[in-house]
Amino acid sequence: LGLVGSEMCIRDSDLAEFTAEINQNIDDIRTSTDHFFKRKLIMFCIRWTITLVLLYIFLDSYPWIKYLMYLAIPLGILNLVLIFGGRKKINEKLSETEDNIKTL
Repeated sequence: LGLVGSEMCIRDSDLAEFTAEINQNIDDIRTSTDHFFKRKLIMFCIRWTITLVLLYIFLDSYPWIKYLMYLAIPLGILNLVLIFGGRKKINEKLSETEDNIKTL
C-alpha cells in the first residue's frame, strides 16, 4: 500500500485531533475525580465530627463506648488512607495514560 502525500497528511491531522480529544477527556476525568475525592473528604470530616461528638456525649453514660472507639478510630484512619491513596493511584494512572498517548 502506497500512501500519497495528501492521505498521509489527513492521517496525521486525524491522529492529532484524536490525541487532542483524548487529552481533553483525560483532563475531564482528572477534574471529576478531584471533585469526587473532595466530596469524599468533606463527608469523612462531617461523619467523624458527628461520631466524635456522640462519643464524647455518651462516653460517661455507657462504659462500652471506649471499646467502640478502639474499633472505630483505626477504621476511620484506614478510610482516610484509602481516600488519599485512591486519589493518588488514579492520578498516577491518568498520568501514565497521558504519557502513553503522547508517545503515539
